[in-house]
Amino acid sequence: MIHNSKFLKLILNNLLKPICYFYNKVWLIKKTGVFLLLFFFILHINSQTKSYKRGVAYGYHSINDMQNFSSTISWWYNWASEPDSAIKNTYQNYGVDFTPMAWNAQGISNVNAWVNQDSNVKYILGFNEPNFIDQAKMTPTEAAEAWIEFQEIAESNNIKTVGPAVNYCGDCVEENGTTYNNPFAYLDSFFVACTDCNVDYIALHWYGSGNSIVGYVNEARKYNKPIWVTEIASWDSSNPVQNVEEQKKYLAGTINFLERNPDVYRYSWFIGRTNSGPNVYPFIDLYGADGELTELGEVYTKIPVYDANYNFQIPGKIEAEEYYLMNGLFAEITEDTNGFLNLGWTDNNDWAEYKINVSESGTYKIAARIAGTNTGVIDVQVDGISEVIMNTPATGGWQNWQTISNEIQLTEGEHILKILIKDAGFNINWIDIYKKGVIQSDNFNIEVIGETCPDKNNGKISIKTNETYNYNVNIDGVNYPFTSNKTIEYLAPGFYNMCITISDSTFEQCYTIQLPESNLVAGKATVTSKIVTIEMTQGTGPFDVLVNDENVINSADSKFNIEVKHGDIIHVKSSKTCEGVFSKTVDLFNEIIAYPNPTNGQFEISTPLDQKEVSISIYTINFNLISEKKYQVYNGKILISLEDKPSGIYIAKVGGKYSKNIKI
Repeated sequence: MIHNSKFLKLILNNLLKPICYFYNKVWLIKKTGVFLLLFFFILHINSQTKSYKRGVAYGYHSINDMQNFSSTISWWYNWASEPDSAIKNTYQNYGVDFTPMAWNAQGISNVNAWVNQDSNVKYILGFNEPNFIDQAKMTPTEAAEAWIEFQEIAESNNIKTVGPAVNYCGDCVEENGTTYNNPFAYLDSFFVACTDCNVDYIALHWYGSGNSIVGYVNEARKYNKPIWVTEIASWDSSNPVQNVEEQKKYLAGTINFLERNPDVYRYSWFIGRTNSGPNVYPFIDLYGADGELTELGEVYTKIPVYDANYNFQIPGKIEAEEYYLMNGLFAEITEDTNGFLNLGWTDNNDWAEYKINVSESGTYKIAARIAGTNTGVIDVQVDGISEVIMNTPATGGWQNWQTISNEIQLTEGEHILKILIKDAGFNINWIDIYKKGVIQSDNFNIEVIGETCPDKNNGKISIKTNETYNYNVNIDGVNYPFTSNKTIEYLAPGFYNMCITISDSTFEQCYTIQLPESNLVAGKATVTSKIVTIEMTQGTGPFDVLVNDENVINSADSKFNIEVKHGDIIHVKSSKTCEGVFSKTVDLFNEIIAYPNPTNGQFEISTPLDQKEVSISIYTINFNLISEKKYQVYNGKILISLEDKPSGIYIAKVGGKYSKNIKI
């Protein structure tokens, strides 16, 4: 996806055991208009160490980027022979591997030069999409001939080789009558031509949608070598993602699969940043502002890290996506009231295995969180022996969740728990195994909804249970008996003390709850090159967006982009008039900023004004002129270098229709 060897083509454990006789006060966490809590639920989280597999394909890291992201990525490459200029001499301090690439045959000597001066290099990559005419453009024979020289670098320095990196293409190289649009046909011919070649790892690029990565990786297993997927994103013109949320769903499932697939050695998302930004198609940016993650980047860092030796402790909860081994299933972001991902794409005979460690032998209850449009059957096996059949109901939707339960006999010690899909048509979020007679860890689901408008006093507390008992909920001295579900209405905003008890039992669970006042509409606006990104942080959708009193958007989303010009007045109205109006006057001139600032030498000045050329003068802090010239504006940005100047404070005076001084 990169067109030369130097620059980017930016076209772009344990769950707390449930105990009946336990008193706990929990603060409900405020969300936009709705307050959510899962009773007695503490999310099981594996010790989230850094994944050795996880990396990023990107070439413009700043010092802040590397400092802030080094805790979540283990490697990166930039399609070049040496690291990004800002971190070239310091990346070794952050525990992140740099992997040089010979983009084509001409890049081999540069890789050799860098490897000879950088003893931290462990792997070298070559070549970049050689079957593409607009990329490395190397026939299998040409790649084989060049590989011998490339391979000598690895042998001389006791490091490993990765590549060539292939993908399906449209405009492809041809040799001996074969057009190599199929990446595996290319690799087959490469290995035939390269009888003396040593390729330690197979490199793949993939831009398909859905769960298409599964078949692609499975096909690459035929070479009996570990796999690096060095470019990944959903960028499929036949099934394009429509927004950031869809790209997040794709990333979550794909990265969870790659992370837990034993045949995949490393992977890297494409890309760190694009010129167009995170909210423009194809919505692939991991990085936002200097040293900050986008929404997509946050998801990328939270995918559970795979540990083949991890045992789930029983009693306890098993998150379905954190399997030990799996066949046929695929993860997605869940919309359930708890959890991060769920497993889906179920077909008959699909399965997932989990290592468990049972604390003591006995009869346990096993509960599974299910959602689906059809009834189904799960065969729960322990060490290959069927122990219980669980029939799953049709819940009315793939994210309409319901808990089912049964009993299972378990013996003390370590085992392999397997869920085998016998009749498909459902998703699964988690499995909870707990001692019989103990209240399940998330038996209560509590939703707290604040008042709809100021002074209405119409807040609600809704309680739903998975198990049926004779319950009583006491809210500030008032009792409300129920057996499964209960909604208490017409509550004023404020704090409430709430305890749930069970008749003929000493069970008691208590909370302190805040019922919110009605939200007034609120949001933030960011201007980038004639585009305003509005993000509503409070208010009830759908939202009406008006520019100069003309309605331009009606959106249920809380974030949207609008084309504007200097002086435009934007109003955003929620669906409730009592929540007020969010307003923004577009001042493009005030959006002229420098980035990164502070800088080590190179920086950009972004200007949302519609200019193709801008005059910029650079002064010392004492206003001595050191540079004055006209700069071309590319995609709203101007690149300036002060690398040859002493450290200190400078003033950049931006001219044009408006003028502005920026302290650098």
